[in-house]
Amino acid sequence: MSIQLHQGDALTILPTLPADAFDLVLTDPPYSSGGLHIGTRRQAPTTKYAFHGGDRAHDFAGENMDQRSWRTWCASWLAECYRVLKPGHVIAVFIDWRQLPTLTDAMQIAGFTWQGVAVWDKTTGGCRPRKNGMKQQAEFIVWGSKGGLRQDADVYLPGVFQARRSKDDWHATSKPLPMLESMLAMAGPGGSVLDPFAGGAAVLKAASALGLQAVGCEKVPSIYQRAAHDLAA
Repeated sequence: MSIQLHQGDALTILPTLPADAFDLVLTDPPYSSGGLHIGTRRQAPTTKYAFHGGDRAHDFAGENMDQRSWRTWCASWLAECYRVLKPGHVIAVFIDWRQLPTLTDAMQIAGFTWQGVAVWDKTTGGCRPRKNGMKQQAEFIVWGSKGGLRQDADVYLPGVFQARRSKDDWHATSKPLPMLESMLAMAGPGGSVLDPFAGGAAVLKAASALGLQAVGCEKVPSIYQRAAHDLAA
């Protein structure tokens, strides 16, 4: 089993990886969202997402693009993901409601066959109430395949994943490990997984627990160092 975390920009690291090498791409890129107008979108993540608690109050890269720039950037790294993914295999990308339509465009621009949208239900206790309105209780998972879906596997996953983020996760946008472990079934036994935006390395931790191979990238040195420490431990 091999778990590798690289420090650097995904668009620098991805071109160094071999073509048709990975069984699954599972990633959670910066959404460049968190506001209804340009002024709030340009704020630091710790400001516009209102994180509470010192351990999670850290900023991360890639959060200040406007929508057109963000789509162009996504199309670039998604095209590299297309190159390194095996034919017929799946890419799954987390996203919020604001950027959901734009991501589905970028995924198809990069060459993927768009297969659908799944839901991460953060549960009623996993998000803030909104006075006179509805909670943003869900995030989404846009998924697609390199060509048609392969037929040599027998995996059936739900379209809605109910999981609350652990209070012990130090990274501000970390996804729950049980949910990630369920999704990693799409890599197959002993498969290889790519996460171009590793953050706190939740995908890599889940892959390690399942005995899978995984490669991740993290741009911010301080986040990389802490994630690498976790993986080494």
